[in-house]
Amino acid sequence: MFSLTRYMEEQNLILHPDVHWVKVDEKRIQLRQPDGEHITFDEHANDILNALKVLRTPSINDIKVDESISEQIKEILHTRGLLIHKDNASSFQIQRLIDQHGVSGGKVATGKNPISVTIMGEGKLASVSKTSLLQAGIKIIDDQDKFSISEDKLPLMIVICDQEDHDFLQKMNAKAIQNKQPILFFRWFHRSFKLGPFVVPGETACLNCAHQRELASSLFPNELLAYRSSGRDDLPVYNGGPVLDQMAGALLTRQVLTILSGNYDLSEPSTMITVDPVLLNIKHSPILRIPRCRVCSNYENEPLRAIRDQL
Repeated sequence: MFSLTRYMEEQNLILHPDVHWVKVDEKRIQLRQPDGEHITFDEHANDILNALKVLRTPSINDIKVDESISEQIKEILHTRGLLIHKDNASSFQIQRLIDQHGVSGGKVATGKNPISVTIMGEGKLASVSKTSLLQAGIKIIDDQDKFSISEDKLPLMIVICDQEDHDFLQKMNAKAIQNKQPILFFRWFHRSFKLGPFVVPGETACLNCAHQRELASSLFPNELLAYRSSGRDDLPVYNGGPVLDQMAGALLTRQVLTILSGNYDLSEPSTMITVDPVLLNIKHSPILRIPRCRVCSNYENEPLRAIRDQL
């Protein structure tokens, strides 16, 4: 017979450090979860309180706990993913929150999530990002050319630019799609950080889809085309500094952690995220995949369906 108490002891499980509780009155106690889905108990407030204290600090020996109440509380916490390994309690708080969100928020468990990253691009922003990723314990593969693309889990390709280098971004987009490798874009665009899209080849919209959608919806397409074909010398360049560097590192690292954890509802594939560091505005722009995109679709292998396609 399965014993949750014995299982907890064997696995060194404790209450999630970011869970807390509020004793409303003598009869009611509310368990407050990191994802905002709180639970209010209308009976046995004192017994539940004692059980939570012991689960938070198992070394406590002077608290009397009702075994029946304790087992029920453990079952509730276990099903909601609020019991974690003791060693993980000292890990990065953002990772704990991401993992907990994945329980109730619909974590994607495809078995194909990347476990490492490779950085393409040079400059100030790439250097800052690499430092932040290493501090978060993320494995970085420096030379992707030595990494066999036949591996089960390709590293996440992160393409970073100090400015909107259209040709370089499109080149990396096509390369990742061809290798069926997940890719994430991060660059400085005028006065904002531009994060995305996160592309899963064959499943989500790619960077070319985003650019084509932007061109189709633009009131001044000729000016947009001229901008993309212009030289890089006149484009704003990321210079960084104490505030922007830390913000850039945090933005990218948070995004990468959600991808490596499989929380695709947080990493938002097929979405362009623009962050204005001055106004603290964050804009999420979903991208619809273009069915006949010349980069990410099977356009070349599809049969021609109309006379106009043959012309």
